[in-house]
Amino acid sequence: MRKICLLLAIISFMACNRKKTTEMEIREESLSSFILRNYERSQLKWKLNAKEAKISDTTIIHQFELEFFNENSQLSSRLKADSGYIIHETNDLKAMGNIVVKSSDSITLWTEELNWSEERQKIFTDGEVKYSKSDEIFFGKGLESDPGLRKIIIKEKFSGKGHFE
Repeated sequence: MRKICLLLAIISFMACNRKKTTEMEIREESLSSFILRNYERSQLKWKLNAKEAKISDTTIIHQFELEFFNENSQLSSRLKADSGYIIHETNDLKAMGNIVVKSSDSITLWTEELNWSEERQKIFTDGEVKYSKSDEIFFGKGLESDPGLRKIIIKEKFSGKGHFE
C-alpha cells in the first residue's frame, strides 16, 4: 500500500511539474523568410513576404513586400518597404522607410510611411508623397487610395506636371 501511495505521489508531482512548463508563454518568436496570406471567403486579398519577422502581439517585419490582389485574384499592386508591423486583431499594417508601391497599371507611389486599413480596404499616410503615371509626376502631403492606386486622393500641397481629374 505504501508503494502505491508513493507511486501516486511521484506521478502527481511530475504532473504538476509538467503543467508548469506547458503554461509558460512564448513572448516573441523570430522567423526568417516569412510568408503571410490573407483570405476573405477563400479569395486571396493580400500576400506578405518578409526576410525577417518577430511575432508577439504584433508582427514586426523587415525588408518586406506586400502584394495586393483584386476581386479577380489578379495582382493589383506591390508594396516594398524597409520595415513595418501588422496588428493581429485588425490585420492593419504600418510600413516604414523607402516605401515604393507599383500598381499593375504602371502607377508608382513613393513615401516614407504608409498604413493599410483592413476594414476600410485603403492605404493612407499623412506624410509627403510622390507618384507618377506615364510621364506625369505629382507631389503632395497626405494620401488615401485603394491598394491598386486607381483612386488616389492627395490631401494637401498638391502639385505636379501632367493631367489629373
